[in-house]
Amino acid sequence: MDDVTDSPVKTCIYPGCERPAVPAHLLGGPQPGFCDREDHNALTAHQERVRLAREASTDPSDPSPRGA
Repeated sequence: MDDVTDSPVKTCIYPGCERPAVPAHLLGGPQPGFCDREDHNALTAHQERVRLAREASTDPSDPSPRGA
């Protein structure tokens, strides 16, 4: 009986990524949260979330200046 294949497929937690996360190590431990792309890691995921939040807060249809 293989419990690893019965578990649902975990997807990468990088914003916008739909790739499956890498499987857990054969010797044990938790399954990583990111896929096998080198640029998908905790630091770049944080930077991307910050960039997306900044983009969302800057509404180009809003004529009022920021900070006023």
